[in-house]
Amino acid sequence: MDMQIDSNHIVSNIEQHFKVSAGPGAGKTHWLVQHIKNVLHNSKRLSKTRKIACITYTNVAVETILDRLGNYSDHVEVSTIHSFLYKHIVKPYAVFIADEYGLNIEIMDGHDDTILSNYSFLEEWKKKTRQFTISEYNVVHDAFSNLKWKYDSNMDLICKTDRPFKAGKYSIKNDSYFEYKLMTWERGIIHHDDVLFFSYKIIHKFPFVLEVLRAKFPYFFIDEFQDSNPIQVNIIQKIGERETTIGIIGDIAQSIYGFQGADPSQFSSFTLNGMQSYEMIQNRRSTNSIINALKLVRKDLEQKPFRNKQGELPKILCGDRIVAYTQAQVYSSQENVITLSRNNITANAMKQHYNGGQLNNKLFNELQTQDTNTERRLVISSCVKGVEMARERKFKDAIKELMAIYKRNVRDKEDRKKKALNDLHFLMERYDVFKGMSLLNFHSFLKRERFSDISNLSKGGAKTFYENHSYQDLALCVRVHEDLSSHRTIHNAKGDEFNNVLLLVNDEKDLDFLNSPNLQVDEEHRIAYVALSRARERLFISTPSLDLKTRKKLEGVFSIEDV
Repeated sequence: MDMQIDSNHIVSNIEQHFKVSAGPGAGKTHWLVQHIKNVLHNSKRLSKTRKIACITYTNVAVETILDRLGNYSDHVEVSTIHSFLYKHIVKPYAVFIADEYGLNIEIMDGHDDTILSNYSFLEEWKKKTRQFTISEYNVVHDAFSNLKWKYDSNMDLICKTDRPFKAGKYSIKNDSYFEYKLMTWERGIIHHDDVLFFSYKIIHKFPFVLEVLRAKFPYFFIDEFQDSNPIQVNIIQKIGERETTIGIIGDIAQSIYGFQGADPSQFSSFTLNGMQSYEMIQNRRSTNSIINALKLVRKDLEQKPFRNKQGELPKILCGDRIVAYTQAQVYSSQENVITLSRNNITANAMKQHYNGGQLNNKLFNELQTQDTNTERRLVISSCVKGVEMARERKFKDAIKELMAIYKRNVRDKEDRKKKALNDLHFLMERYDVFKGMSLLNFHSFLKRERFSDISNLSKGGAKTFYENHSYQDLALCVRVHEDLSSHRTIHNAKGDEFNNVLLLVNDEKDLDFLNSPNLQVDEEHRIAYVALSRARERLFISTPSLDLKTRKKLEGVFSIEDV
């Protein structure tokens, strides 16, 4: 039986492994920060060289915890799991396995999600894997983007996709994916998921690395543990076998990273010798009316109100989503309303107040397929991504995108950065000039004003693609990591809270999480639950329509109106 606690509970035995199950708004970040301070005050195992490791899921969450720790942060290493493992395992010890996997550590510089899929690279990959008939390079790009390290039946790691990918009549060979990895490692490129692979291989082949980690970090606390995948869990389990005290915090109903290999059962089943389990059932965030809506979706948690403020009934607004957003602002007395969308392109469309035709989130893949001129395609895509990232104040990411244009021809990294900064300044000053252009005219603008060396567009599929799509069409497909705007994806809002939330669904059937919720099995239902539970004062849902049966079922918990 789990011991019930609130966010102010002080754990007396700081040397005991623990697991905290905490629902949305329970105050788990507050509890974690207070626990860290408690350990810092009372531990006899810390020193200048021995710190507490605190792992959380996003860089935004890292900054939040550091801010709350204040002066205590000097003795705590707060990091994402990938950054921690890269810094403490991969970077210092990859040399031990570099030859075995052909990893070029001389040029290895961090980790990212760059997918190598230019024409020359894919032609080389086709020859090495003897898949000469493949021509649908957009399918190959999607397959590479889908790759994850997973356990096979012998508990060894294999690189695979979550479904078969078919290029033309033939499925891409499963064993050809490892060749892709070897080719990227040879170029010094490792993806986020590769950090887990190399960390796993290093600690299992060289166990002394675990001893080093335990000596550095006698305490290891992991927030949002339900988003861990089995490889991460295995590494944490190994660290906790002796010396290091492990603490995990999470909520299986908020596990929404299945596409990254996360498995909610990992939180439930994780255990270490002598581990104490706690449960936080209070909801300190939302009004009673919003909590009632959450209870409609989730039955396994009491979600006890802490504020005990009744608040307004959540509203379902049926009709156009832009009109629904305007109406939600009116109901919120013109306070800021945060819109949450399932996919990136809908969030971007809201930023532009765009409510045009069918949104196509595959346009960058189509650009890859239609324009086989690598240099021209790189300039177009990097400029669009760089501008849109800068407009969201993600300047570091914007500059990195534009630096890619010069990677082949400018050897010095600082020179590439200067050129990228100049390009970004030029483009941002002229945004109003090109934002309404077709891609064909945008290409002409870039060639005339900035990149005279890029090839002309005279005929063929590439020209047709550039004629038929606009700068805005492509801009709507740009993904901004850790978006802090008023229009976000649900995944980008994870761990945050807002006074007023408008959840956007694209179809009435997407409200299945209200009609027949199944959080245990259906990740889409968990994603919707995460969105609803971000709201403090007012909650709105925008749907194109709502049938009479569903209206009657939800009345009383929701106020329903047409807009």
